[in-house]
Amino acid sequence: MSESLAEVFAAAYPDLLRLAHSRLAREQAPISAVTLVNELFLDLQPRAGLSFESRGAFMAYAARAMRSLLVDMARERMAEKREADLLPLTLAHDVVGTGLARPEQMLALNQAFESLGRIDERLLRVAEMRAVLGMDVPEVALALGVSQPTVKRDWQRAKAFLYDALGHAP
Repeated sequence: MSESLAEVFAAAYPDLLRLAHSRLAREQAPISAVTLVNELFLDLQPRAGLSFESRGAFMAYAARAMRSLLVDMARERMAEKREADLLPLTLAHDVVGTGLARPEQMLALNQAFESLGRIDERLLRVAEMRAVLGMDVPEVALALGVSQPTVKRDWQRAKAFLYDALGHAP
């Protein structure tokens, strides 16, 4: 893709906004979907030299950046609320965190994602796109250049790993 980052972002903005709204509906993050997407844009600005092979590749990168922003916000909230209690973090069939996630849960999930990435980078990408951005199987398959059955298998493996890493039985 020879488009600038601003052009790619502008073209993907409606999808990023929809996905951010979907993700934030499950969080207690004190931020709106519009603000999260705009924060994502501001976070990407210093990296204006980035180029992406496809829109799917951009969405995959955006998933990681969005997760990073949410984790940073969770760390900030946790610093403000050291006495917060942990609630169980659950994995739904297509997204992580069906309940309202607290900062501690977001940080635990981030650690689980990092561990998953050290084991299998593609599983991490699938988990980020499915859990953080709420992308569906065809979107993930297109972004990663793999088949839909591969994405389904990878998502099952990633969920099993995350359940184990978070101390839950699947």
